[in-house]
Amino acid sequence: MMRGAVILLVLAAAPLAAQDAVLVPPPPRAPDIQMAPVRPRPVLVETHPRRAWAEQIRTVDIPQAAKDAGHNGTAIYTATVSADGKLIALILKQSSMSPAIDEAVQERARQLSYLAATDKDGNTIEGSVDVRGSYARHDEDSPGGGIKTYTCGDLVREWDWFTAANAGRRKLFWPHNAYTSLASIQAMWQGSAPSGEDRRAARAEREVMWTKLIKHCRKTPAKLMLGEVDQPQAYANLVNAF
Repeated sequence: MMRGAVILLVLAAAPLAAQDAVLVPPPPRAPDIQMAPVRPRPVLVETHPRRAWAEQIRTVDIPQAAKDAGHNGTAIYTATVSADGKLIALILKQSSMSPAIDEAVQERARQLSYLAATDKDGNTIEGSVDVRGSYARHDEDSPGGGIKTYTCGDLVREWDWFTAANAGRRKLFWPHNAYTSLASIQAMWQGSAPSGEDRRAARAEREVMWTKLIKHCRKTPAKLMLGEVDQPQAYANLVNAF
């Protein structure tokens, strides 16, 4: 999943009242200076009706004990926003399976900025919006340094915890998904379009490589993961792309 897009809200300043306007002659222009063109400011286009809006959470921090146990994942809450833009309630929609992450996301969600929904006439009304937040040691936005400082020990802890906590749930552990998809994604980056059969074959081959990587990392926990993978730069770029 591509990590979420940045929302820019630009509020145009109200025009100066005619009675308050003061005419000031422009300063003399230096003859040898080329004035840069003035770019128009982006303007927020209001649409109605509009869903409620919430500030985005990048990542959260969690207690060290949870980090040591390998907790990682994403929690999603549904936030109810009043007509005056105030948070009314938070309901857990999807658990990360880690109480530490769920609690951290909930606490962060209580501190966010919200905008009310509107009806078709532009009147603000009560509405709801989903808020998501995550923690993962391999995530460059999470406290800890991201994939560049991710050790074999970090990998084994997060992999073991994630696979156990999410057994039976169709959830992806991103370092694993990026690793097994790397060959196919690189082919697409280079302009080719591998067939479904080729993608499945490439993934099966890299699944075997992943199993060997995990086994090796259990024996060498202090080593950096990137030092143990093939194509470390391409892998790091893919992990950080989402």
